Amino acid sequence: MGEPDLKTSHATTNHPPPLRRFVRMLLLERKDLAAIVVFSLVASILSLVSPLAVEALVNVVSWGIYLQPLIILAMVLLVSLSFQAILSVLQALVVEVVQRRQFVRIVGDLAHRFPQVARSQLVGIYPRELANRLFDIMTIQKATAVLLLDGISIILISLIGLCLLGFYHPFLLGFDVILITLMTLVTWGLGWGGVRTSIQESATKYRTVHWLQDVLDTPSAFQINGGRALAISRSSLLAADYVRARKNHFRVYIRQIAFAAGVNAFALTALLGLGGWLVIHGELTLGQLVASELVVTMVLAAFTKAGKSIEKFYDLMAGMDKIGHLLDLQTTQEHPNPKLYSEPVEVEWTRMVTHYGTQQMTLEPCRIPAGSMLAIVTHQYSSLVMKVLTGTLTPDSGKVSIQGVELERQAVGCQQGRLMGYAAPAKIFAGTILDNIALQREGIDENRCREVLEQVGLWKQLANLPQGLLTSLQTGGFPLTKLQCHQLMIAQAVAAGPRLLLIEDLMDHLSPADQEELMGFLKSQKATCTIILTTGSASIANRCDDQIHLEA
Repeated sequence: MGEPDLKTSHATTNHPPPLRRFVRMLLLERKDLAAIVVFSLVASILSLVSPLAVEALVNVVSWGIYLQPLIILAMVLLVSLSFQAILSVLQALVVEVVQRRQFVRIVGDLAHRFPQVARSQLVGIYPRELANRLFDIMTIQKATAVLLLDGISIILISLIGLCLLGFYHPFLLGFDVILITLMTLVTWGLGWGGVRTSIQESATKYRTVHWLQDVLDTPSAFQINGGRALAISRSSLLAADYVRARKNHFRVYIRQIAFAAGVNAFALTALLGLGGWLVIHGELTLGQLVASELVVTMVLAAFTKAGKSIEKFYDLMAGMDKIGHLLDLQTTQEHPNPKLYSEPVEVEWTRMVTHYGTQQMTLEPCRIPAGSMLAIVTHQYSSLVMKVLTGTLTPDSGKVSIQGVELERQAVGCQQGRLMGYAAPAKIFAGTILDNIALQREGIDENRCREVLEQVGLWKQLANLPQGLLTSLQTGGFPLTKLQCHQLMIAQAVAAGPRLLLIEDLMDHLSPADQEELMGFLKSQKATCTIILTTGSASIANRCDDQIHLEA
């Protein structure tokens, strides 16, 4: 039995690098980012008060014990550190605002993008698995907070502290240069490949989640038909794939941590030896030596803290890569037609050839007069036909026109269902019955929803529910039956009074009595809309004005 390719990940070659994408996102917060930098700069300068106070205290003590200078130094240190603490709190508040805006911006963008995403972008992709990447918003938020709160402070403290050493003695300036070089090597040189391996690790994580979703959502295969062994073996393969990706990423991370620890030991030892030698030769005071040791300790402590934050940076880059793929999904460009449709429309298409996966469909030229009902009789191409007629799939050749205007220029999505209504099997989302019918479209209230439910023969059954139209439905339609879900989909499609109504196979699943009632309703709608339905039933097709037989 063949296994899927567990190492395949979404290509990133056509997308901006995650670091560039992250910088662009931060630039949207210029004012808040500037405030954070200013707070960090002042706080970094104040952090030098402690070693400078110690230097002054050592010098005072070496001259003799005086109580007044000691009290003054203690008060200056207290005021400075208190102000530094206040600035840290302000930084945290500003970063919190940035985090909230990140979430709102990303969710807002996707909420506008998903309803009009070009379906060609989703060929070969399970959309729900793609939407799982939204969880990386939390990773981006937390990592951004760490980088803004700690990263900026670490850089500024290091630069200001090392500059102070340079003022003490030229030799210490050379020590600064060596230390900065080593820190840069740890951060960038030894981190080569860290972003790539982090993205690979993230990809294996999402493949594992996708597989477990399938196992949970397919009880017929894995619970009833005995597919437990496959569930376990595939999960083991995916877990092993994750472990390999994690090992590759950890190699990059651990070499950075190990080298940073070595730099820490080397720098403190070297400074002690160099500073002691300068004190012995009278080129550095004892207070300056103590202050220098404190500054380097502070800088290295900040650098060690940064080393622990490196993995946050890698998680951030992996999260930006995943979210970036969602933000890069192309949307359909709709150009609203100023003409309002007040009567049924004429539909026409040229000879169309469409390939979709393993399916190949040829639809011969046809013209459907306004106000007529056409049945497309097919046993395997219903979904493919509707994808083409609704514009969610572009055929390889041929065009669909509505009222003489090409479908792709009709701005179907901008019409809020007034131009085209589409009823597909069990496309019910989590929400109330009212939500699933009205979709918050203008002019569709509870009265209109009750009206269309009565027309499709469903209101009597739903009226007995304790909460009526406000009954919550799960994804897929529970607690409604499958037949009730089909009727609900037709109600959703006709609620806005469309001029073109498309129904995919729903009639086939109804009882003869329900078929008769619904067919009578549809025929009454011919005065206001043109109807195209797909069916595998000859009896349903015979009740329509015309029919097309679409075979393999």
